[in-house]
Amino acid sequence: MTRGRAPGKLLLLGEHSVVYGHPALAAAIPRYVTVEVEAADEARIELPGGIQVPFPVLDAARELARAAGFRGAFHARVQSDIPLGSGLGSSAALGVALARAFKPGCAAGEAAELAMRLERVLHGTPSGVDPAACAQDGVIFFRRGEPPAIERVRGSAWIAVALTGIARGTHSTVMPLAERRKTDPAVDPLLARLGELAREGRALFEQGELAELGKRFDAAHALLRQLGVSCAELEEAVAGLKRQGALGAKLTGAGGGGAAIGLARDETHAREMAARASGFAVEVGA
Repeated sequence: MTRGRAPGKLLLLGEHSVVYGHPALAAAIPRYVTVEVEAADEARIELPGGIQVPFPVLDAARELARAAGFRGAFHARVQSDIPLGSGLGSSAALGVALARAFKPGCAAGEAAELAMRLERVLHGTPSGVDPAACAQDGVIFFRRGEPPAIERVRGSAWIAVALTGIARGTHSTVMPLAERRKTDPAVDPLLARLGELAREGRALFEQGELAELGKRFDAAHALLRQLGVSCAELEEAVAGLKRQGALGAKLTGAGGGGAAIGLARDETHAREMAARASGFAVEVGA
């Protein structure tokens, strides 16, 4: 039996715009997907709670296994601390964990590339930021490409994560935005500004300028709201984090549900906000 593990992630800045070549600031979080793999007569993935694995996902896992050099069929048992459909990278973490189970010792870049086989099935045309964040750990500055440009980012911050309880798939927001972009000239400038906020946010994160970084969170959420990827539950979660003194708050991930994040002054503040939001607190970049 072989074992692989990978963390979930938060998109701090750069949602949606990263799909169109703009940079994003992303962070791994200490919540994990763990996979145990053993040889079997037929390929099977056993998810928590008896959730059924769609055939295209199983087929992508077979392809991932072959590309990783794993011969024959397999039985993969999955354990996860990451809520599904929460915008916290559960599918990317699964892909990276599978890559590490099928090919123990593989480098971060290879694990992320292998995980893209799963991401393409689940998300259509993903940017690659999620598996990169899950494979690299820490905080990264990411730009889509072949290969993607990935830079490690220094610094750390405490974040409160508030879950809306609404699971969603990336397709549900990415595809409508892509269609709107074809006819609405206002979309591209909003996406470009989200990329600029990611660049600004990187510098502020490294400098420890949390108050200014929080302002970028707020500005990014306003743009994402204009792009139509927020929802009433996310707006309520963001407002709640702001009422609790978050330096900045925004949706994280594709939107349409999932989670919101609030930038905290310190660990105590993050844990207080998370408790009131029935969420959890994480330190990123530590």
